[in-house]
Amino acid sequence: MIYFWFLLGTVVGSFLNVCIHRLPRNESIVAPPSHCPQCGQRLSVLELIPILSWLALRGECRGCQGKISWRYPLVELLSGIFFALAWVWSGGRLPDAL
Repeated sequence: MIYFWFLLGTVVGSFLNVCIHRLPRNESIVAPPSHCPQCGQRLSVLELIPILSWLALRGECRGCQGKISWRYPLVELLSGIFFALAWVWSGGRLPDAL
């Protein structure tokens, strides 16, 4: 179960990255779909896998080879860790509301 919560946390972290990047610029968090902020190339499904895609691409855009900030995998990793720790600290139980 701890792996589930870690993976869920990384997905939430990926969405947080969208918010961190777009909200200060008054951009929509819904459209356009995820893309390279430098060249605008739309990201493929495989490029949206938290942490692993950044490592596989060696921190560069597949299209323009522009640098992808280390902030993206860091936020995803920390979110995954926090979700897993929250599950451990809860005693491994789901909240009563669920």
